[in-house]
Amino acid sequence: MNQKFRLNLSGAAILPIAIALATPAYGQVADVPAETEAEREARLTTVTVTARKRDETLINAPVAVTAVSGAELEAQGVTNLEQISARVPGLQVGRGAQTSNIFIRGVGSGINKGFEQSVGLYVDGVYQPRSRQFSQSQFDLQQVEVLRGPQGVLFGKNTVAGAIKLETASPEVGEELNGWVGVTWEPEFNTQSYSGVFSAGLADNLAGRLAIRYTTTDGYVENRVFDRDEAEREDMFARATLAWQPTESLNVETKLSYLEMDGVGKELTINAIDDRLPTPSTIALSQMLHPDFGVSTGDTAYVSFSGNPAFRVGDPPISDTETTESLSGSVKAEWEFDNFTLTSITGYSSFDFAQHHDVDFLPVSFIHNLDEEELDMFSQELRIATDWDGRINFLGGLYYENQDAYIEETTAFNGTFGVLPTSILPGGIVNVAQRTFFDQQAETIALFGELGIDLTDSVTLELGLRYSEDEKSIDKSVVVGAGTPRDFVGLVTPADTIGSADLTEYLTAAATVGGADGLNSATTFAALLNRFAADLNDTRTEDHFDPSVKLRWQYADNGSAYISYSTGYKSGGYNFSPDTAEPDGSPRPGHEFDDEKVTAWEAGIKHQFMGDRARIGAVIFRSELEDLQVTSWSGTSFVVGNAAELQVQGLELDGQFLLSDEIEIGGAFAYLDHEFQSFPGAGCSVIETGLGTCPDSAGVGTKDLAGERGAFAPEFSGNVYLAFNRSFENFDLNARIGANFKDEMFLDGDLDPNAFQEGYTKFDAHVGVEFGRYGFRVFGRNLTDEATYTASVDAPLSPGVYVGWIEEPRVIGAEGRINF
Repeated sequence: MNQKFRLNLSGAAILPIAIALATPAYGQVADVPAETEAEREARLTTVTVTARKRDETLINAPVAVTAVSGAELEAQGVTNLEQISARVPGLQVGRGAQTSNIFIRGVGSGINKGFEQSVGLYVDGVYQPRSRQFSQSQFDLQQVEVLRGPQGVLFGKNTVAGAIKLETASPEVGEELNGWVGVTWEPEFNTQSYSGVFSAGLADNLAGRLAIRYTTTDGYVENRVFDRDEAEREDMFARATLAWQPTESLNVETKLSYLEMDGVGKELTINAIDDRLPTPSTIALSQMLHPDFGVSTGDTAYVSFSGNPAFRVGDPPISDTETTESLSGSVKAEWEFDNFTLTSITGYSSFDFAQHHDVDFLPVSFIHNLDEEELDMFSQELRIATDWDGRINFLGGLYYENQDAYIEETTAFNGTFGVLPTSILPGGIVNVAQRTFFDQQAETIALFGELGIDLTDSVTLELGLRYSEDEKSIDKSVVVGAGTPRDFVGLVTPADTIGSADLTEYLTAAATVGGADGLNSATTFAALLNRFAADLNDTRTEDHFDPSVKLRWQYADNGSAYISYSTGYKSGGYNFSPDTAEPDGSPRPGHEFDDEKVTAWEAGIKHQFMGDRARIGAVIFRSELEDLQVTSWSGTSFVVGNAAELQVQGLELDGQFLLSDEIEIGGAFAYLDHEFQSFPGAGCSVIETGLGTCPDSAGVGTKDLAGERGAFAPEFSGNVYLAFNRSFENFDLNARIGANFKDEMFLDGDLDPNAFQEGYTKFDAHVGVEFGRYGFRVFGRNLTDEATYTASVDAPLSPGVYVGWIEEPRVIGAEGRINF
């Protein structure tokens, strides 16, 4: 794809640009005409953010941050981060093949379960490390803050792209009983939600809050294999909060959340079929089973042909299921003294995820997976923030984290495709399977600090540093067997084949211990996916120094500018994929990957003017990433490693303006220049491999993507909105309409044109009225019914077939609530 526009920013260029941006805005204030009495009554709401682990107004915070209130999200019926990402330029959150895709400014992690995330997710200050935690339902939020750009000093590892902070609502000591109960209904897909929030003071120094919600939906994709709508979901959520204030200087807040999500099916459709390769037998069988089998587009955009009938169990029998169970808790204690504050945040997370799913993505019963993840994590942060009268202040602390992540994946083949009289697998065996065990222990300890020095009354220099130590231990094994994921029988273990000189000796050993079934199963996985029984036990350690320098200029009471330099890292680790060993059990290159590093420059200005009725912000940025952790699917195996250098730079603008005390307009815009500076080991796409057109400049099956724009990196994105609020004699009326747009982008890391999505614009709106205690609203999302995807991948062993995870279509719903 040709680059339309190119910025060339350097660290030396950013400060003059920042000053140039700031000066006109400051001078503009003097030219504002005198305000009328009506205009003086209209003021933008002051937004407070905690992006830097301290309370600051949005105008004064020297960081690129977007803040969205929980009330705004509730009014639009938003319940998850995927829906939130549509409203934040530069942010992409969505479901994918093995993991969720989370990107900020085009920087994120590939589809490998061993990768840490490039975007840190924090709920009430507690880190959530697994990508599937980004797809959990969210409820009763106080505010969402999206921090764009590396956040290495204050948030540490795995924030090379940015961080997302979710702050949940809290009770106040001394408040009267208050809250609300509500019912939400969306008729098209029969989405129903029942919610309740109860908050009250329980004693002179104690308050409590309880938030509960139950949601069901039939799903918006028509599955023609099973004649049902998908994904059918049932979510149950509860959070209890206790706020205790034993003294005027000590506040302790304890939160405990439980979430259970159950689903049948997935939001998956065929988004492309490339017929330049010989037609695989799986396509012919699919067309025989479903004559209308083909690309889901136009009137059939939300039609799916994915399903494994031969792997169904239960009554009624089902094959694709998903369950999530999460228990998390936090204790935050703040001690306020005359000139400093001590803060302690203790966090615990227990996360369990399991899914049975079709991974050939076709109506034939060919490949089926059982994926399971378990996480137990404990974290502790202690920090101090000073409030001295002099020119120097300090924020710093100590952070400790311990993770135990266990992942188990079982892949099974059915050689009859569920319809043939005999199996196509070696020896005529019908069901073969392979199970991967991945048990990783991770420990992190970090010391961080940020020193603020007031050089003048308006200019502050901030010097930050974080020292981190990370250790990971891995116990990984791959076992070959027979049966299905639900009744797997191990036949060949790593101990049985270790030391095999070549493939022939490996298969001989498999036959010796596993008989004919063991031989046939081992042959299947070796031939189709280049996978062998193997065992890996290893430990790796890292240590990092990440500095930051920030110069902040408070040039007016209502305006500030800043320039910053920072570094950060994403920790290395181990490749989860079961194709990382040779026949003798020795690891192949790519079984382990190193840490990823980022160096970033950023400059920005934020200004409020016209009597606080208007607010603008502008940021220019540049990040350079080295040893980029990358992965791509070749159709039979994953290519994983530290193979790339990436440069991202661009411009971000945002603003709000009160036309009157009833009408507000605003929006945000992002331009992104995204380019691989070096990427010699990129995996070829399936089509390139099949046609023999993939360059071989860096090894068999690879190509060089230097100079190319990566996936999930739209050049332009943004939003605009118009909001109206008015109080009448007997009721209050509020309404909002917004447009969210994203430019064209690739949806897969191999940059296959079949995984290319055109640019689009989506419209959202809501109208609500309140009559005293009673409220009613109607909301709509994606009103123009745009069919868009969050990710696209090649269907395994069916070259030319592409599947995508499709986002929600037009959604129109209503909510009624009673406040008390």
